[in-house]
Formats: sequence, C-alpha cells, structure tokens
Amino acid sequence: MAAGTELAGSPARYVVLVSAGASHSVALLSDKLVCSWGRGEDGQLGHGNAEDCLVPTLLNTLGGLQILSITCGADHTIAYSESELQLYSWGWGDFGRLGHGDSSDVFTPQPIIALQGIKVKQIACGDSHCLAVTAKGEVHSWGRNQNGQLGLGTTEDSLVPKIIEAFQGISVKMVAAGAEHSAAVTENGDLYGWGWGQYGNLGLGDRSDRLIPEKISTNDGQQMVLVACGWRHTITVSSSGALYTYGWSKYGQLGHGDFEDHLIPHRLEALKDSIISQISGGWRHTMALTSDGRLYGWGWNKFGQIGVGDNSDHCSPIQIKFPQDQKVIQVSCGWRHTLAITERKNIFSWGRGTNGQLGHGDALDRSEPKIIELLSTDGSSCKQIPSSKADPLQGKVWISPSERYALVPDETVAREKRVERGNNSDVVGVPQNNIKRPRH
Repeated sequence: MAAGTELAGSPARYVVLVSAGASHSVALLSDKLVCSWGRGEDGQLGHGNAEDCLVPTLLNTLGGLQILSITCGADHTIAYSESELQLYSWGWGDFGRLGHGDSSDVFTPQPIIALQGIKVKQIACGDSHCLAVTAKGEVHSWGRNQNGQLGLGTTEDSLVPKIIEAFQGISVKMVAAGAEHSAAVTENGDLYGWGWGQYGNLGLGDRSDRLIPEKISTNDGQQMVLVACGWRHTITVSSSGALYTYGWSKYGQLGHGDFEDHLIPHRLEALKDSIISQISGGWRHTMALTSDGRLYGWGWNKFGQIGVGDNSDHCSPIQIKFPQDQKVIQVSCGWRHTLAITERKNIFSWGRGTNGQLGHGDALDRSEPKIIELLSTDGSSCKQIPSSKADPLQGKVWISPSERYALVPDETVAREKRVERGNNSDVVGVPQNNIKRPRH
C-alpha cells in the first residue's frame, strides 16, 4: 500500500503495541502490520538498509504474515507470526542473538527455523540474548552467554534456540532479559533469576553469577505475576499488584529514595497504595503503570527519558503528565528513550532522539511526552505512514561482520581494557571477552 492510502471501507488503523530498543523503536498496528524507526546501522529496522529513519515506516517484508507480537533487543528485533507459527528476527547478529545459526547481520526479517511450528506466547530480548516462552510453558534461549544468561548450565554462546532444561516440569508464564541476566515468573507465582549477578540483579542475596535458573525467595512470600529487566536491575509485580525492585541503583533506578543496590526483591513503598499493572526497565531507568492508567518513572534522566520535564536523575517515582490527563495503557523503555500508548490510541515518546527513535521527524531529545503524529488518533490516524522499499524476494538480506567492519585497532582494545580496569565505574566488571566490533 502506498504512503497516504487506505483501502475503502477498511477499519481505522491504530497502534496496539510498542517496543523500544537501544536507539530504535517499533510498533504493531491493528491490521497486524509493523512499522519501525530510529537507528538502522545494524539492520534493526528491517528496511533492507543501514539508514536511520526519523519517522515510523512500514515493513513491507512482514506484510501478510499476521504479526501478533514484536519485541526490540538493544540492536535487533523479533516478531512472531501467529498464522505461520514462526518467529522472525533481524538486526545485529553478533553472538548469535538472531537465532539463525551464525553471527551475520540481517537487514530484512528472516525466520528462526529452529522454532518453526512452535506456538510462542512471549518473547524477551536483552542486549545480546533472547528468550522465548512456548504455549506449553517451556523456555528457549539463544545468543550471548558469557555469564550464563541463557540458563543452559554453560558459558558458551548459542547460535540457535535451545530449551532450558532446568525448567523441565515447571510451567513458565513470563521471562525478561537484561544486559547479561535473565528472570522468569512461573504459572504458580515463583520468581527465578540467572546470569550475571554482580549488582544483586538476580535477587538471590549475593553478587554471584548463576548458570541455570535459581528460585528467588521473597521476604513476604508474595507470588509474582510480572517481571521485567533493566540493564542491571530487575522489576517484578506480585499478585496483589505490589511492586518490587532489586539490583543496581547508582542512578536511583530501583526507586527506593536512595542510590543503594538491593540484593533481594525490595518492595517499593512509594507506590504501596497503587495496583501496578505493567512494568518496563530501561538501561538505567524504570517505568510502572497503575491499573487506573497513571504512569510513573524514575532513575537515570540525562536525556529526559523519565518524561517529567527535566534532566535530573530521580530516585523515587514521579508521575508523568499527558495532555488532557490521558490514561496510559502500555509503556516500553528503551535504553535512553520511552514510548507509551494512551487510551485515546495516541502514541507518545520522550528521551533521547539522536537517531530519530522518537519518531518526530527530527533528531532532538525531549524531556516530556510528545505525540507521534503519524501513529496517533489525534494525529493522522496511521493513514500516512510511509513504506520501506525493501523487496523480500530480491537482493542480499544478510551481511557477515567481516564484510562490513575492519579489524578492531589495537589501541581501541587497549582503551576498552583500561576502562574495564576502572577508569569508568559504570563498566567495571562488565565482561568484555570476545569483542567482535566496537559500539558507538
């Protein structure tokens, strides 16, 4: 369909789901089409090129596949087709995070063959690894595994999805993926953590890594129903709607009014009178949505990603304001930006905008929610979304890292090792082995 056209008599199109990555964003439309925008260097937009895109643009390559859900990793994207019983992935391929059996970058959506024909109920993407929960409650994982974040009992990367045997006989409801750690909630309300644990982000009372999922004990014995991961912190919600956070809190991302790490789930007293219905973790910030549509944010705010009109970090929840006091129905944190859908079917974005990930046609940062006109009912109601030019049947759709990138210079590696030794406290302890190419 050409930009600006709409079939006669067709129902009004609107956004049903948004997801934010490190510097890109995606939206699922009511007619089960997908659009993406922001940084495109690694193919994460799926448009068949490496260009940034400043406005939401339709992926022609997913047309007719009846996409049911879509999830951003840091620099890659995964979509699930209900009609095809097939996961599709694209973007940065290092460490096998795309699940295709190699480490090549992919610039248009390609099927993950290993999971073909399996009904998937939820996907989680971290920085360099992915998790998928099947309708049977089994969990498959793939990608980078240097700290055991795949839960397979080893530290070897996996280029294709593998089942987590530790969950055999346990029905998993939901999973979450951070930078190098993972979490899960089971159908009976148990909470698990595994992977990198240096900041207490596994919730197990220490700072040790775990190579397989380990059950977390909460002080009050609450059953959990939701879980989300930030880069190095974890958020969970109990069956009563209470919010708990644990892990790294240098920027106040745990929300407890201080900047102290917590090694086990700690209830957020500031929201004790609210029922939390949805949570999302960014690189160093956190969002929580209440059952009555109020959205709260806290943590790192250098680029305005909390959305409260300033650039100061906040260690306690602050309510984000929307025009006409619109209630929020969905939220997604990227690394430095945030997306939200309101009950009026309006889409808002705020935070870092340097690659166009806010979708406003420019590269500006914003510290308050701004409506994405192209996607919103109070804008052009998804009637003028441009389409990508990628042809799914022609042209090269994958490129190996060796074709696109030169060898990392020795001085760059030396600099990264110096940083690792402590010149930057934010990255101390971050595993840097198997560096394949530098990131910006």
